[in-house]
Amino acid sequence: MILIFRKYIVRILLYLSGLTLVAVALWSYLNYGTEVYQTWGEEQIWWTIYAEASDGPLLKAVSLTGQLVLAFLMGLILSRQIKRNPSAELSFFYLFLFTFSLQIFRLPHLFDLSFIQTTSGLITRIVYFSRLLALTSLFAASLFSSGLQIQKFGMVLLLTILTAFTLSSILPLNISSISGALLNRVAREEYLALLCIILELMTVLTYISAAYNQGRPEYYRLALLSILIIAGYEFLFFLHIPFILPGFACLVPGVILFIRTSRKLFLWS
Repeated sequence: MILIFRKYIVRILLYLSGLTLVAVALWSYLNYGTEVYQTWGEEQIWWTIYAEASDGPLLKAVSLTGQLVLAFLMGLILSRQIKRNPSAELSFFYLFLFTFSLQIFRLPHLFDLSFIQTTSGLITRIVYFSRLLALTSLFAASLFSSGLQIQKFGMVLLLTILTAFTLSSILPLNISSISGALLNRVAREEYLALLCIILELMTVLTYISAAYNQGRPEYYRLALLSILIIAGYEFLFFLHIPFILPGFACLVPGVILFIRTSRKLFLWS
């Protein structure tokens, strides 16, 4: 199953990430290119931009586009490493990176109000599917680092996808309103937040446990980098404008260092 993931699934997902970038660039240029350029020209210099842009549709569009670019570029680097060593840990980490490509579905909400009324529920479920899949993939990667048998890869992958799909399908949504995150509000959001926090904590604790049991300090480093990646992911997911730059500042170096640390851990050349 790992070899199939390496040879086919990773390659297909990488192509899909590239297509999302092409689609966003073409769609933005054909429909909103002039408007976006004019809006950018009216903004203040960069150190006062947050004070002047209260709603920040442009900044949210930049944030979402940046996430698509991150998914493609980091996925391209990681897919080459998986070809050399198809480890379960990095395969699930690649799946985490791919989920950023699904943020493309939030972009139309920035420009087309009529689009919100007809498709907001479906888009919200797709985005929350990507969120749950991202966090369960991170947790699954840590499980294999702690000693889970590689033969369980197919079962864990299936459970990860089914869990994310099932939970996102049954979420109770309020389709009459759109939040600042360009999503419908979820009823009893605290339960969903608790689930996400548990997955994030278990990911970090699993790496710490692996470092303690195996006596390898690299896993402590992966635990710290997981905290950095999770923080950046949370900052960016809700599109709160003051957190966009800190989100990328945490996520980008966290992902790069995570890949480099994993490369040393598995003795890649």
